[in-house]
Amino acid sequence: MKKYDFIIAGGGMAGLSLAYYLTRSSLRDRSILILERDQKNRNDRTWCFWEKGAGPFEPILFQCWDTAAFYGPGYTGRLGMGDYRYKMLRGIDFYTFVEQQLTQFPNIERKQATINRIKDTPQGGFVIADDEPYLADYVFDSTYQLTLDQPENHNLLQHFKGWFVETERPCFDPAVPTIMDFRTDQHDDCRFVYVLPFDENRALVEFTLFNQRLLSSDEYEYALRHYLSQHIDTGAYQITDVETGVIPMSDVTTTETPSEHIIRIGTAGGYTKPSTGYTFSRTQRYLRELVDNIAKTGKPVRRVPWLKRRFALYDSIFLNVLENNRYPADALFTRIYARNPVRVFRFLDEDTTFPDELRLFTTMPTRPFLVALIQVLRRKLVAR
Repeated sequence: MKKYDFIIAGGGMAGLSLAYYLTRSSLRDRSILILERDQKNRNDRTWCFWEKGAGPFEPILFQCWDTAAFYGPGYTGRLGMGDYRYKMLRGIDFYTFVEQQLTQFPNIERKQATINRIKDTPQGGFVIADDEPYLADYVFDSTYQLTLDQPENHNLLQHFKGWFVETERPCFDPAVPTIMDFRTDQHDDCRFVYVLPFDENRALVEFTLFNQRLLSSDEYEYALRHYLSQHIDTGAYQITDVETGVIPMSDVTTTETPSEHIIRIGTAGGYTKPSTGYTFSRTQRYLRELVDNIAKTGKPVRRVPWLKRRFALYDSIFLNVLENNRYPADALFTRIYARNPVRVFRFLDEDTTFPDELRLFTTMPTRPFLVALIQVLRRKLVAR
């Protein structure tokens, strides 16, 4: 049985990003095995994120914007983004780009296989995939499934269905995406549509919910049809592609290093921000830190400053407000974005100072958040 320096269990966004950063570091000559069940040869997802300056995947961005529109109760307009830009990256472009990079390194092996088991042993991380055994000094696992039914945690889902549409009439402004449009029936939920325009006749129109219950396919499609008929003068339109997804929005405690030779990455490692479901930019940042630490110390440990952990509390409080409908979600998000230009993007990037956060908190409804804080502390303390 061959032993590798690193096994990457799961060759999706997190696993491929890790492999990419390893090739950009002093670790580029290490023996690496990537195990992935599916062929990454189609556009199976789209990532949208805000970012300052040029990121590592700037050359392959499908679209980027300097401003964004917002529609909510009491506020309609563009959002001040400061130095941030809103970026869109297609899955197929990412997979192709990283694959081309990895083919330059003969020390990196790829195998299409279903992972059956991952465990720690005194000899290293042990993986069985398609009944074949593999061993490595370290296994980076993005396949671990979080436990999302523990009562002390908040366990919402971000789920969505999007249509790529081509319209008869020019009806989109390609310079202005709509980041949140709450002009859709809320049903005591958090429901919104976002629109990512590619040109005047083509866009991704996506219906998104934050709650605990998935809808039927017909319900997503009804919301999309209704939105297009009510708010966009499309004329006839054609659906050229469809994307769907479910992202956990949970404050479940995650362990990046459950054992000496196994490290969890991506959603499995807690890289998804609980209060928003955003994963891409956090994953890139965390993996760069992880690779830097391996290169410097030989240990795959990502140090989290103690003060940074306050953002986990903020996420839990926000989830509690949403989970218990303590304040209408459309009005809540409107307050956040309309009253905190630029600051909201820094806050969601966890790049604010405590005074910045206090200023943002003063724009929030006081009572719902105080009640949520008390309940969060009770739930977490009882769980201990």
